[in-house]
Amino acid sequence: MIETTVREIASMLHAPVLGPDTVKIQGICIDSRKIENSHLYVPLIGQRADGHTFIEQVKEKGCAAALWQKDHTPYPENIALVLVEDTLKALQNLAKAYLQQLQGTIVAITGSNGKTSCKDMLYSICSLEKKTQKTQGNQNNEIGLPLTILSLDPDVEIIILEMGMENRNEISFLCSIAPPDISVITTIGSAHMENLGGKKQIAQAKLEILDHLKPGGLFLYDKDSPEIDECLKEMHIDPSKKIVSFGTQGDISLTSDVKVIEDHICFSCSLCSDVNINSLGKIQAHNALPCIYIASFLGISMKSIKEGLSHLEMTGMRMQLDHIAQAKILNDAYKSNPESAKAAIDALMTLDASLHIACLGDMLDLGPDEVLLHEEIGDYAFDHGVDIVCGYGPLSLKMIEHCKDKKGYWFETKEEMGKFLRPYLQQDCAILVKGSRSMGMDVLVDILKGELK
Repeated sequence: MIETTVREIASMLHAPVLGPDTVKIQGICIDSRKIENSHLYVPLIGQRADGHTFIEQVKEKGCAAALWQKDHTPYPENIALVLVEDTLKALQNLAKAYLQQLQGTIVAITGSNGKTSCKDMLYSICSLEKKTQKTQGNQNNEIGLPLTILSLDPDVEIIILEMGMENRNEISFLCSIAPPDISVITTIGSAHMENLGGKKQIAQAKLEILDHLKPGGLFLYDKDSPEIDECLKEMHIDPSKKIVSFGTQGDISLTSDVKVIEDHICFSCSLCSDVNINSLGKIQAHNALPCIYIASFLGISMKSIKEGLSHLEMTGMRMQLDHIAQAKILNDAYKSNPESAKAAIDALMTLDASLHIACLGDMLDLGPDEVLLHEEIGDYAFDHGVDIVCGYGPLSLKMIEHCKDKKGYWFETKEEMGKFLRPYLQQDCAILVKGSRSMGMDVLVDILKGELK
């Protein structure tokens, strides 16, 4: 993490200091509940609360320094203040300045699906041979990215940054803070169709990550997303940038079928053979392709590449396999869109069980075709062998109504769904839990575990 002084932070931000400037800083914190005495407190102004109002609690915990928005007067006493016009912009500028001091290779990853899996895989591989750090959790936006950067150690060699977006120019902004040496677009899907209008528009927004790639940098993209190729033909690209595709028709591709063996998959690709990934879902083989290439490009041995993938630890709620009583629970509840829902259903059906149940919450931000897309997921589930589909949310109600001749059930609450599922926990059963983040489908897993009443 950043280790410096108030004086140096003020210099990086070209900002004045009120109070002692020799205070030593170790780390940044925006949450007054988690503050430590060595932290620099950054009070952000949100929709629900203004972090400046918690300054007394921060001081009580021993914190000796903070960024402070100039228009928030009177200024608190007995704490060093770096005075700025806007604390969020100052946080972003501080991250940019700190990153410029580091020598690590920056890998930026975006995509409609698979970016977190790709991040986790690349970290698992590279950390075996080099000092590697990655985005924690889902800190991939205008607040999370700066916090990730400011948590980096000075001697980091490989920096893996996940970049999320919902609209145009958001990737550009994140890249202005962290210009990548290597960038990846994992796939183009239906997420954010409501905001952007179509898959080509989504591809254009994602391709901002190529625009901001450093000269001589490496760019990898999903050849199975034709919208990317369409957009690339319309772009003026610096010829010094190396472009590599992956996928069915890509420069890097699978050379064998993906086999599912218990809780992992195995495959061969054009770069190496007999790869094992400690994760469910055949889609993970596709996600691994750019990681294998990047790791090799960075000088990581093939031995470490295979070892890293075989010991992969995924971020929670991504193809996470749990066991409750006799049932297998596939927790893929972090997010959902049509492409990832189909991949999750495919993964469910690879689990050895007598009964397969898909618990699906609404997929949000899909635009005017949202009802049709939900109906298609219901059809896809039953067509691929799912025995029972449980729906939660108004759009999932449309899905269940569409599948009225099948074993489809809709529930007004997750608690009701949990009661319905409880008897199945004592059977040889596999249950998928999936939905958009705001649907909170992970709560259903807690209900099934008996952690919530």
